[in-house]
Amino acid sequence: MNKEKDNIEGLVSDTILQKPYSIQIGQETYEVAPPSIATLILASELISQLPKVELDKSLVTFESLRIAKECKVLGDIVATLILGAENITTEATVVQKSLFGLVRTRKKVTIDNRAVLSDKILKQLSPSKVNALTLKIINRMEIGDFFGLTASLIEINLLKPTKAGEADPKETIASGR
Repeated sequence: MNKEKDNIEGLVSDTILQKPYSIQIGQETYEVAPPSIATLILASELISQLPKVELDKSLVTFESLRIAKECKVLGDIVATLILGAENITTEATVVQKSLFGLVRTRKKVTIDNRAVLSDKILKQLSPSKVNALTLKIINRMEIGDFFGLTASLIEINLLKPTKAGEADPKETIASGR
């Protein structure tokens, strides 16, 4: 019980202090990006691509196999949470040789880090590890604060006073043609 309490307190303090932490996928170690609103938005966009079906919980195996083909986006979701919005892509300069190596040209290429990491996640991690990893990252994403912010701003927008029958100054009124 005391060890569990220490783990929870450690997790809370690490989250508040935004201590970086690392995860290992295959042979590589990745540092998980600190929480950001942009990362939450990107993850939310990807989550909306998951299939919208009701699964029969008594047939877990068959239901899982039935929708698995539509769940490649799971790798993208976890990769986005790990990399953060700022590290989805990077630019690199590649030197290309032509004319038997006599002429060298430099070319900038964009590397899709999310696609690379997503592929590793899908191929090298078991479903239980992907589940545990996703939950661990989401628990550190400060989603409660994001929810509080959006809920209060939505409430402010709903409570904005309006007068019935008064024209909006931005609205154009058509002439009587």
